[in-house]
Amino acid sequence: MIHFPRTAKPFRGHLDLSALLCVLAPLGFAFSFHQFLVLPRGARLELPVGDAGPTVNAGERLLIVAVDANEQLYFENQVIGREALANALKQRAAGPFGPQTLLIQADRRVRLQQLADLAGLARITGVRSVIFGALPARTP
Repeated sequence: MIHFPRTAKPFRGHLDLSALLCVLAPLGFAFSFHQFLVLPRGARLELPVGDAGPTVNAGERLLIVAVDANEQLYFENQVIGREALANALKQRAAGPFGPQTLLIQADRRVRLQQLADLAGLARITGVRSVIFGALPARTP
């Protein structure tokens, strides 16, 4: 057997503090501020609380559009513009068995004018009914 001389002696002598801090400082920063480094997925909507309004039948297919507080439109989990939304609604609502109801889930800070424009757009594209999503009222 051949023995090679070993010159590395780990953990003997003085600890190099600068190398330790170069590793621990970024780790400490990442663990302290991890919730600010990566934004959560999706858009946060605060739906208004309302009474039981129009409901949908079980198994009925819906077209769902979400509007956030900045009045950004979302359709099929994608950010979408007004013209692209009109084309998408026309395609989905075409045909006798296509979804004929649009569910609008709007943040409570969205202007009424934006919601009226969205309902008008749905009517132009062939959607028969529009329902506004709301959280159920809390009972004491």
